[in-house]
Amino acid sequence: MNIKNTHKQYLILFCFLLSGLVVDVQNNEEAPRILLFFGRFHPVALHLPIGALLLTFFVDIVGRLKKNYPHQIITYALGFSAVSAILACILGYFLSLEGGYGKDVLDIHYYTGILTAILASLLFYLSSKNTFTAKKMVFPVFIVTLISLTVAGHYGSVLTHGDNFLTEYAGPAKKERTIEVVDSLQVFNDVVFKILDDKCIQCHNPTKTKGELSLISKDVILKGGESGIAIEASNAHGSLFYKQLLLPISDDEHMPPEGKSQLTKDEIWLLKHWIDSGLKFEGNYENITESDTLNKLLKKYLVFNKIVIPKASMSAIFEVTEAGFMVLELVPGEPELSVKWINKDITKAQVSSLSALSEQIVELDFSNSNITDNMTGVLKKMQHLKMLRLDNTKVTDEVIRNIKSIKSLEVLNLFNTTVTNNGLVALLKEIQPNQIYVWQTDVSKEMALTLEKEYEVSIHSGLIEGFVEMSQLEVPTIIPEKTLFIDKISLSIESKFKDVTVRYTLNGEDPDSTSAIFAAPIVIDKTKTLKTRVFKKGWLTSNVLQKDYFKVNDRIANYTIKDKPEKRYPDASKLFDLKEGGLSFKDGNWTGYLGYDVNTTIDLGKVKNVDNISINCLEDIGSWILFPTKLKVLVSNTKNGVFKPVGELKIIRTDKERITKRKKFTVNIPKTEARFFKVIVENPKVLPKWHEGAGNDSWIFVDEIFVW
Repeated sequence: MNIKNTHKQYLILFCFLLSGLVVDVQNNEEAPRILLFFGRFHPVALHLPIGALLLTFFVDIVGRLKKNYPHQIITYALGFSAVSAILACILGYFLSLEGGYGKDVLDIHYYTGILTAILASLLFYLSSKNTFTAKKMVFPVFIVTLISLTVAGHYGSVLTHGDNFLTEYAGPAKKERTIEVVDSLQVFNDVVFKILDDKCIQCHNPTKTKGELSLISKDVILKGGESGIAIEASNAHGSLFYKQLLLPISDDEHMPPEGKSQLTKDEIWLLKHWIDSGLKFEGNYENITESDTLNKLLKKYLVFNKIVIPKASMSAIFEVTEAGFMVLELVPGEPELSVKWINKDITKAQVSSLSALSEQIVELDFSNSNITDNMTGVLKKMQHLKMLRLDNTKVTDEVIRNIKSIKSLEVLNLFNTTVTNNGLVALLKEIQPNQIYVWQTDVSKEMALTLEKEYEVSIHSGLIEGFVEMSQLEVPTIIPEKTLFIDKISLSIESKFKDVTVRYTLNGEDPDSTSAIFAAPIVIDKTKTLKTRVFKKGWLTSNVLQKDYFKVNDRIANYTIKDKPEKRYPDASKLFDLKEGGLSFKDGNWTGYLGYDVNTTIDLGKVKNVDNISINCLEDIGSWILFPTKLKVLVSNTKNGVFKPVGELKIIRTDKERITKRKKFTVNIPKTEARFFKVIVENPKVLPKWHEGAGNDSWIFVDEIFVW
């Protein structure tokens, strides 16, 4: 390319093209469709000169600083910038023929775009000249070009996104006024305008008026657009605006156009109600019935003071978990907590420990515990509590005194307690949770129905006349709880429900209606799996309860251990006492190891045949307790001899369930004969990346190691 011989021709071509553009951009009545088609490519083309000019400016600056100016590259780049700027101007002009843009803003964008194209062309011309004056002028002209480009880009964003697009997030967010009841909602400002602003005003505002319609205020809405009045008071179906909302999305007249965020069914319903109710621009909603559709939809527009809950300290969480509770984050990383008591027996001191987390507890579960009324005073402090479970406990009407001050409460479960009609009435006079469960209490069905209507809450009280509700039986209880034995074990199965049939199996199959009926204690003298469930006519059968019973070869009396458990937990003898721990790591049966392995050597007294070695472990993710990563077994016939590996089990995590659970892990070593067995339970050492305490030492808890 001979730049010196062609730049004059280039400028003549540019002037020719530009002369056809400087016309009245609003004169678009007869615009050919082909021009409108090409105009839609303006948003694509305009990025070419922007990127090219900025990159060229960067190369120009670097070349000047390093005294190695790439003259030819700069010239070529500026030539590309000028051509692409002209193309963007042409396509922008075609796009403007569609109309619907504010004239003042469009003119500024239009002419600063043309100025940018002219300056880019001038830069190209100057860079192609080898004179001292031309070289001196390139840099200042470049600065002016970038300023012009910035102004054109800003007003382009105003045309497309509104006049506050660039500055919308420059300052603090505008604080909305608090609106806590639907009667306080202003019809237009608080509801209708929010819908229009979210879905319509982007294309119907003072700087961009598609169809010459603006929806920014009462005056311009009533004025209408190029097709006349767009919204007719009290006549939604006769209003062009509403009819276009209902058109198929593929229809060219559908609003908002395809590709834009669409109105929901609820938003369309509210706009229809506004139009049919007479286009109310001032004042609040009136005569709203609590149970009607309007009331339900308007609740979405209420604005409440945001409650800021501080994040609990690790010491506070540890205090509550130490007391025996399971503590989980409702959303990882957020302060709201779900707390559950995981045993039956509970003391007032343990309940009182919840004071440390009174601000953070959102869900609290005491179900199936022996909590009593006089233990529940701490509930008064929990003003963010939304769900409270007291089902299957010993609470009475007295507990209502401590619950009725919890204004945030949404769900209350009092199933199978001795709460009465008086207690429920006292509660509802103060607070109205959305859901209350009083089945199998002393609350009558008649009173429950009456209070439901009076306070507009859902009270679940069991069977309703004319309606059959199939409820599921709870799983039975097996006594004793231990699953390890040496000679034999005698088991009983109990259910808290009357007139039920308890069936069981010992062959690994789930019990059905043909399985053996429990009538007398079951004696087990070998390793077995017991499965049981409860049956009753008119009820859904309970889930299957499964327990694995292990006949242990010997009670281990002689052992050595490399590292003792942490001092705050029982000594290593708990590993071999055949007393299994529960779901609380503080129940006195678990040994804990922080950041290191369990490494113990068992002496069976003489060479014996062993097929399996099992280790009972606990996992409580919220308390930083994880299952081990690997179990290894090594054997020797002499205490100080060489131990050879005979089996190992890798424990691979497949989930991140934050449920406290116990599990027996078994290493199979069929027909292994030895006297000394070394068992290594490998600690994960550090908490994984997905854990809130990632990088800290992890715990493992073990309560039994046994051979069978």
